[in-house]
Parts: sequence; C-alpha cells; structure tokens
Amino acid sequence: MTLKFPAPEIIDPASVTSYRWGVLGAADIAQIFVASLQKHTEQQVVAVASRTPGKASEFAAKFGIEAHDTYEALLAREDIDVIYIPTLPSQHRGHALMAIAAGKNVLIEKPIALVPDEAAEIFAAAKAKGVLAMEAMWTRYLPQYSIIRELVATKALGEIEIVDVTMCQSNLEVARLWKKGHGDPLFDMGIYPISFAQSFLGNPTKISAEAVLNADGIEQEVSVRLLYANGGRAYIRVSARAAIPSVGFVGGTVGKLAVGPEFFIPSKLELSSVDFNSQPKVWRDESGVIGHFGLSYQATAMAKFLDEGLLESPFESHAESIANLEVCAEIIRQIGARIH
Repeated sequence: MTLKFPAPEIIDPASVTSYRWGVLGAADIAQIFVASLQKHTEQQVVAVASRTPGKASEFAAKFGIEAHDTYEALLAREDIDVIYIPTLPSQHRGHALMAIAAGKNVLIEKPIALVPDEAAEIFAAAKAKGVLAMEAMWTRYLPQYSIIRELVATKALGEIEIVDVTMCQSNLEVARLWKKGHGDPLFDMGIYPISFAQSFLGNPTKISAEAVLNADGIEQEVSVRLLYANGGRAYIRVSARAAIPSVGFVGGTVGKLAVGPEFFIPSKLELSSVDFNSQPKVWRDESGVIGHFGLSYQATAMAKFLDEGLLESPFESHAESIANLEVCAEIIRQIGARIH
C-alpha cells in the first residue's frame, strides 16, 4: 500500500460568522491570542476585563478594544457572543461558570481545570444553558491535526501500536510554572503529549509514572507509560528544566509518523513505511501562521461550530477533555506531587 498524506481541511476564516469576543483576564497568553485573531481570523475581539487596576486599559489600548475593570461588566454586555478565559487553571471553574450563567459561549485555556470533576461541572453547566464550551487545546485545530485525524480514521498507519512523545523545555525561569494552581509543568506542558497520545490510542487502562520533584513538591520532570486495552503503548516525557526537541512519534503495523519539531505548533509531518530506513514523505505547514499564532485556528473552528449549533467540539469532545485530566490526576497521585 502506498502511503500518502491527505490534504488538510482548513476552515476559511471568511466562511464563518464573525462573532464578537470578550477576554476575561489580561494574562500574557491572552495577548498572543488576541494578536493571532486580529492577524489571521475574521473574529472580532471587542473588549477585555481585568481586576488588576490599569491592566485592562493597557491591554485594550494595545489592541484597539474596550476595557472593563470588572468581569461582571464584561459579562453583562449583550453584544458579546464568546468569552475567552485565559486566567489561572485554579480559577477556570469559577470564571467559566460565571460566563456560562451569563449565557456566553466559552473558550477556556488548557488545562480546562486541574481536577476532572471541575471540568465535568463546567461542561454540564454549558450543556444545560445551551452554550458551547471548548477547552483551548489549540493543537487539535492546526492543519497538521486535520491530516492526523484522516490518517487515524482511514487506518493509513494500520493498527497503532506505539506512541512516543516528548515535551521538554528549559522553563526554570517561568515563575508561574512553579506555583501550585498556576499551571505547573504536568498541567501546563504535559497536557499536550497526553492529548497527543489520546488522539491515536484513546484512553489508557493502566498508567505508570515517575518524576523528579523540587523542594516544593512540584514536578520538574515526569516519565509516563500508558497502556491501552488493544495492547498499544504510549511513552511520555515532560521536562520543565531541560530542553530537547519536542517530537511525537507514532508507530503502526503499516506505517510510522513523526510530528514536529515542535509537535504542538504548526510544523511538519513525516510519513514512511515500517521498513527500516524507508524514505519518508514530508508535509510542511506553509500557511504562514507561525508558532503560537496557531491559536487563531481554534477561534475560526469555534465560530464554525457555533454556526452549526454544536455544544461541544468534534475535534476534542468533553469526555476527552475530562479523560485527559483523569490521566493527570493519576500521574499526580503516583509521583506524590501536590495539585494545590
């Protein structure tokens, strides 16, 4: 069988409704998100709110949008359709429930919560209110993931046997990673490879983990083996103290796939047969959307889902988001780290 790449299905930003967005919190990632929307989508970011005096005004001036000093003022606006929530993971539940209660659709930064029950509560509230709630697992909306979904759906690689994925960056100077509840390494970084493995193998039946913790009980490095009902295996390495290329490797009975570097941003794919030293076919992202500007894809996708009347993303279901947090919870338990 000849292995080949399907063409990625990329949603034309002009083909979907231009919804009006509000930003609940002026975090650093929110600046990248708004810049990516303004550059690469037809979505309209109209306002930001921050409880830190002066921060909303500074943020708003940078992007030519309106500012509010309270979240309540932003959520009370009837002209806003979607709320983007980039606050701390430990705050996501409260902020998401506020926005949902106001009747707003919500895009919530990953991880959507720190414990599975909070994610389930958010999703249940959204369903009850009739609004769309999505985790901002932006990698699943990149063009390369369209190709990945098709390769998996058509079993182009055969039966998936092994996934090996690494997320290792030199982040010792990133202060927020070393404060519990602020998005420590497993939740901030490790959620990417956990989600990557799920895309190919589903949810594991057995988890084995070990880690190097710092003096505060926060994981600096984590190694994880995941086993699956079909006999598949996934191996995940996460480090916030040392950097190596972040690549995802996938091995099936027919073909093998390499994603990246870096696997979680717009990059490239290499596809080859299982034969030793077989020459890979290469697909490169040539969209011109660079690095974290890939955040824009999820906003255009969300607009499409809203146009279709969906209440959850077909690219990452609510159940999948919750399952990934269940994996995180078991890893945390095994390595003896603290969540809060």
